[in-house]
Amino acid sequence: MPKYKRGVRRYLTKAPKGKRYYGKNKVIRRVQGRDMVAHEEASHGEVSAAEHTTQLTEEQVGQSGWPTGVHDPFFGFEREVSLPGSKCRPITVLSLFDGISSGHVALNQLGIPILRYFTSEICPNALRVQSLRHPNVIRLGDVRHVTAEVIDRLGNIDLLLGSSPCNDLSRVNPKRAGLNGGTGVLYYEFYRILKYLQVKYENQNHTMRWLFENTCHLDSSTLHQMTSDMGVPTKRCASAFLPVTRQRYFWGNIPGLHSEVVVKQPRWELQDFIDRNKTAVTSQARTLTSNRSGNYAKYASAREFLSPTDYERLQGKHVTGCCLEPHYTDANLSITARISLLAKGWCVPVIVDILSNLVPIFSDK
Repeated sequence: MPKYKRGVRRYLTKAPKGKRYYGKNKVIRRVQGRDMVAHEEASHGEVSAAEHTTQLTEEQVGQSGWPTGVHDPFFGFEREVSLPGSKCRPITVLSLFDGISSGHVALNQLGIPILRYFTSEICPNALRVQSLRHPNVIRLGDVRHVTAEVIDRLGNIDLLLGSSPCNDLSRVNPKRAGLNGGTGVLYYEFYRILKYLQVKYENQNHTMRWLFENTCHLDSSTLHQMTSDMGVPTKRCASAFLPVTRQRYFWGNIPGLHSEVVVKQPRWELQDFIDRNKTAVTSQARTLTSNRSGNYAKYASAREFLSPTDYERLQGKHVTGCCLEPHYTDANLSITARISLLAKGWCVPVIVDILSNLVPIFSDK
């Protein structure tokens, strides 16, 4: 049997041989290293900045918490950045089919404080991103296990978010099972929880805001069923904010949901968002799917697909002000897995525009 070489990745991630400490020696050498550094500093009469700051009197420390005469790097930051929801009361959110927590990102961008954020998600890859970016969310597991008893223990829900899987609902899928099969039946789980909360809060004089999203490629029977259950939807397209085509239906009782979108920013092109070393082939990207839909860019005189980071930059804060930052889904996942998560997730600028109407509702005043 031929001997196989050890993986290259192992050599890249391992520390040099002289730096590898294992077991108790690892801890002992770290402690010894700290003691030696402290001893050398004391011998030279050096005092750390932290020790020097603790010896200052209160009169020597300004209102900002920094010593007088020392430049405060955060001085004036609060006045320069004023989030619209900075004066809102903390809210409780229940997000069904949460995915990569795009709703959480939108609320953070608006500055609406979150008291508790309950999520229902079972996708392992989405849970990895969720744990990395929002470790404080409270997981409820499978949406089918979110019963009335579980909901009653959550307290008053201020905002209900949901977007059931559209694989078996979209006309793009010729083998779709509709609302009565596959993942299409999960829509009824959202509707069940919505109706339960509406009846519950109607007797308690508590107003709950809710938002539901799904693809605009629904067949006529599915659209008719959803319309009869939740009312007439409104259609929003990401092209109003980003150089990408992504049309979705939205239902809910958010104020201004059915009003026309007014765009106050210039028309962006795909080249404004992707890596500067790449050249976009088209000015506008197609709808993102798991196979990337033929969205190419030129790099070093060759054609290649747009990377997950390029798609994250499409919703990045450096241009649009929405903070789905680059490498948001980089949780040790493959490129295909990251693309799939972004394709299933919400378009953050669209959600920010819709939820911005909640700022005066949840205001302290």
